[in-house]
Amino acid sequence: MAYSKVAWSLIILLGSSDDASGFTTCRSASVTKQHDTRLHSTTAPDDVSTKNPLGGVDSFEEWFAANSSSGAQVNSIKHALFSSNSLRGLEFTSTKSSDLSKVAVVPRKLVLSAPFSDDEDEQEGGRSWDTNLSVKLWQECTKGKNSAYYGYCALLTRGANMEQKQTYPSTAPDALRHWTSTQKALLETTENGKKLLKVEQKQQEEWKQKYANLNASEKANMSFEDFQWAMEAVHSRAFRGDFGALDGGEGGPLRKIASLLLPLSALAFGIIYASDPSMNKFYIPLSIVAAAPVALTIIADSKGSKEAVMLPLIDSANHLQEADSVIEFDPSVDGFVLSLGRKCLVKDVDDGRERAQVCISYGVRKDSELLLNYGFLRGVTMDGIKSDDGDVDRSQIRQRLAEAFLERYSSD
Repeated sequence: MAYSKVAWSLIILLGSSDDASGFTTCRSASVTKQHDTRLHSTTAPDDVSTKNPLGGVDSFEEWFAANSSSGAQVNSIKHALFSSNSLRGLEFTSTKSSDLSKVAVVPRKLVLSAPFSDDEDEQEGGRSWDTNLSVKLWQECTKGKNSAYYGYCALLTRGANMEQKQTYPSTAPDALRHWTSTQKALLETTENGKKLLKVEQKQQEEWKQKYANLNASEKANMSFEDFQWAMEAVHSRAFRGDFGALDGGEGGPLRKIASLLLPLSALAFGIIYASDPSMNKFYIPLSIVAAAPVALTIIADSKGSKEAVMLPLIDSANHLQEADSVIEFDPSVDGFVLSLGRKCLVKDVDDGRERAQVCISYGVRKDSELLLNYGFLRGVTMDGIKSDDGDVDRSQIRQRLAEAFLERYSSD
């Protein structure tokens, strides 16, 4: 497929100063210290990812470096732990603003993709794009190091794919689909809560139908729980944006955003009913969302065809609504390029050490969407929630999320 050069998010030009130390001061919610949790289960299997938050990073770095001849580049960023080692993300390792440009280049050969269309009749094999991408992702992860994408799968599974384990850690462990009936019942006291539960129920029904439509060979190698793991990863990490028609102007073609970054849940499951309360516009404390990207971006070529894509390394960055990041496809390198603005850098101070976390913006997200698919709420901290063994207590996390949601919508 021949891509045109396209930009994927709000473009704010980088400053000319050579000092990039002017961090945005925000704390990150430690809600998503991502643990092993079988779908529909509140207990985590005994897996390497529970004990090692950076599980899979070594395999990823080995894989990415091995593809440098194909154009894979990483500049001034690395995987790191933040918020007292409870949050995995990317660290900016330079202090120069000149190093904010092109911090990552991901060759197209390392990108998992599937044709995209809103009309399932027009999609590959007559199946939905997310089904095709999820099946492809699962098949690659089960191959271990024999997969051409083994490093990316290692990141998603926290290294479990390298040990041929049958259970992978959830990429969104506190998303509403993982809550118990008792935990979900907390939301039933408001109309918006009831509507959200109906959306979650519809989501589950649609995923079950999509799994039922798989062929016999696929279902023999992939249980419904496996399919849900892959769908969750796809729906929380894939990118979208329609850039088929770029306007021209004086001085040559102008790169313009042809569509807003829309929440994938709204595209796939209809309207999210709840509306958000008013909030401060900029730099709310805890405004980094400890989650994988929450927007799907569509790539369109000159013929208007589209693809949904999963971008290794780039999707390791956590979310800050105000971040002025730029992601684009550059045909000159046949790859996807990430550049940062000053607002992408968030100060993290731990044990007296100051670092800059890299964040990317995925736009404004409704509370209902965040709770449904990602398991967090903007501005809600999970500080102080620990189980007896010092680990994060998922039941307490979900109770705090439910209480925050109810407080915001108590007048419904």
